[in-house]
Amino acid sequence: MHTLLGILVVLHIICWAIALGAWAAAARTKQPVKGMAHAASGAVVLGLAAMMIGMPTGGGHLFYTLKLVFAVIAMVCAWMSIREDRRPNAVVWYLIPISIVANIVIGVFHIGA
Repeated sequence: MHTLLGILVVLHIICWAIALGAWAAAARTKQPVKGMAHAASGAVVLGLAAMMIGMPTGGGHLFYTLKLVFAVIAMVCAWMSIREDRRPNAVVWYLIPISIVANIVIGVFHIGA
């Protein structure tokens, strides 16, 4: 199970890197890329799978709750930004990288664990 958890965490981090990279590539024009929303969704799904495996082994509930809240914010904002016919709202647009970076900082520094 430890190996499976490691694989899920690596894929989770790769999905966040893709989502943040897609946002950075589209930051100047504010024309969102659909891959950003798909990568954020993949990160949420992989994070939930890792949470189901990692929580019984002693992970803190606050840690997983914080990561899940920021992940869902990033995913919803990413989907909202690609669904709009015009440029996305500035709040929605800038919540995407803020939520992704917050999620990564919580994971790296084990905030709430």
